[in-house]
Amino acid sequence: RSLEAVMKKLIAAAVVIAAFASTSASAEDLTSLARPTVRGGASSSQIYFVMTDRFANGDTSNDEAGLTGFPAITGYDPTDIGYFHGGDFKGLTSKLDYIQGLGFNSIWITPPVKQRYVQGDSAAYHGYWGLDFTTIDPHLGTEEDFKNFVSEAHKRGIKVIVDIVINHTADVIKYKGDVYSYSDIASYPYKDCNGKKIDITKYIGKANFPKLCAAKSFPVPPIVSDKNKNIKAPAFLNDITNYHNRGDSTFEGESSTFGDFFGLDDVFTEKPEVVAGWTKVWQDWITKFDIDGYRIDTAKHVNPEFWQAFLPAVLKTAKAAGKSYFPIYGEVWDTDPNYLSKFVTDYKFPGVLDFAFQAAASKYATYGNGERDLLELFNQDDLYTTATTSAYGLTTFLDNHDMGRIGMFLQGNTDATPAQLVERDNFANALLMLLRGGPTVYYGDEKGMTGTGGDKAARQDMFPTQVVEWQKETRIGSASIGTKSAFDVTNPIETNLAELQKLALSNPALRSGTQQLRYANDGAFAVSRYANKQEYLVAFNGRDNEAKLNLNVSTADSKWSVISGKANDISAFSKRVSLTLPARSWVVLKAESEFAPTAKLEITLNKPAIDIRTSEQYVALTASVPGTDFTEVTFAVREKGKAWSIVGTSDHRILGVTGFKDGLYRVYLHPSKYKKGTSLEVVAIAVNANGEKVASALQSYLIK
Repeated sequence: RSLEAVMKKLIAAAVVIAAFASTSASAEDLTSLARPTVRGGASSSQIYFVMTDRFANGDTSNDEAGLTGFPAITGYDPTDIGYFHGGDFKGLTSKLDYIQGLGFNSIWITPPVKQRYVQGDSAAYHGYWGLDFTTIDPHLGTEEDFKNFVSEAHKRGIKVIVDIVINHTADVIKYKGDVYSYSDIASYPYKDCNGKKIDITKYIGKANFPKLCAAKSFPVPPIVSDKNKNIKAPAFLNDITNYHNRGDSTFEGESSTFGDFFGLDDVFTEKPEVVAGWTKVWQDWITKFDIDGYRIDTAKHVNPEFWQAFLPAVLKTAKAAGKSYFPIYGEVWDTDPNYLSKFVTDYKFPGVLDFAFQAAASKYATYGNGERDLLELFNQDDLYTTATTSAYGLTTFLDNHDMGRIGMFLQGNTDATPAQLVERDNFANALLMLLRGGPTVYYGDEKGMTGTGGDKAARQDMFPTQVVEWQKETRIGSASIGTKSAFDVTNPIETNLAELQKLALSNPALRSGTQQLRYANDGAFAVSRYANKQEYLVAFNGRDNEAKLNLNVSTADSKWSVISGKANDISAFSKRVSLTLPARSWVVLKAESEFAPTAKLEITLNKPAIDIRTSEQYVALTASVPGTDFTEVTFAVREKGKAWSIVGTSDHRILGVTGFKDGLYRVYLHPSKYKKGTSLEVVAIAVNANGEKVASALQSYLIK
């Protein structure tokens, strides 16, 4: 009996040990680290960008904002391209059905805040010279008009995205002696009220930020007239020490952040009271007006620490207001994804305007020879991948109110006939609507507006214009507008645009699905879009002659149907599709068979290595998955003895990247986020379309 009792105890202990071991193994099941690719709300957005003053005039009584006198007083002169023309929120509200009919689910409006009406020889019709950031500019209507516009948009399922300016206000501050040239910090450091030099980098955003005084703290004393001392709102904007006061920016070096943007008063966003003040302003707009998102002007001219504090606070307010998706995208006018991506990965922006896409797509649409630029662009999408972000959350566009219209760019191809320009315009919109990102269309592009330049020359009236040169201006797809309203003329470009929007709506993979690069050569470009076991092949030919293509796909042995565009001689065998594309055209093919994995799921994690092509010397984490199946690969790291951290999930394989094998999945690790000498373990987990998972062997990496 004694021996039997001992044996029972040993068996019980063994069971406990086995159970403990099983629990430990389960806890180390690395496949549980797998995460789906982050899409972001922008990936399902279709945005119409409106300059409110130039769109529709619903109330002529507010044209002069209740003032009387010359345009220099009222800001109103509908014959001058630099003054208010009468568009307002009542007018915009009356055109919501038009915007919805084009297929848009979001409207981005220029800043609606009260302006300094006239500066120099121009007026603030555009909205970027704010004085009172708490209310609506009277030229655009009343607060009730704006609330009604938002309400009516919401009834149609349309979000309202407001353009906001943090970097600067209207030009109110002058400098003693009229000295406006930029004074650098090294030569003219900031000083406290006792004249002691300050290194402000030690105080950014901190409560102990030194007190500044106008007479002693700045290179040249800033001054404001008695009339203008309380002209701004909220009150913190009337404190002259809440501005950088260093003179006009040269847009190089530190002046890009500390200098006055074309003379506009540059806000001291490093100061904690400024962070708090701006945060409250734009939180209040959410709760007061029920708006749905922000486009942030001149984002790269504000210090990163501001965004790291401001953006989470605003998003928290939006979430509390029941807005689970509140789009915020920054205007960062730069075409290098290395730089653009930092605003997403480091500065907490959910997304940015994709100027790199604009540059590549407009060139390809205009001349038909920029397909390699698109290939390079999309291969760099991995720079945006984190545990919470991806390139799918970028806002894409072809043109804007600053650089000029796509119609003007297209006219740069002087060999194109009028009919070919229509084809190229439609081709441009196909690129915008069918490739990754949230597409934005600038109002009037659908009417073939062209213009002769950027800025004022690209801000035409949709209603009957009194600007003579705009009455005569050449349009793509229609005759000059004359004294007609653009709303009364149907253009083939808008018809095509609406069709593309409907296509994306009924085939969600074309908006938010995986984008897999397939081909880029000889003027042709192709990708697959994929979601929910449905693959689409999207191919473009930008040249003035037909293109014969033989393309890889992932859906095996399927027939393919044309659902947009046109193509000839379509045939498919195994995982190849052959077709002929006419000049200046595109096609969308839909697989008639459901996608199913054909390869055994395996994964090999490659040795992490610095990618010298990245400006910040990021570490490329790459993995190989056999075959060509649609797979998602999550990369995770941990310091030895600590918990795993998700770096990001990739859903596409790179193609044609120098120094990398085709077919690799890739994300980037940022060494700057770790101390030198940190030892990391890295793992990659693959998930196929059937939900099967497999983890790689671990790799080690030492932060150097």
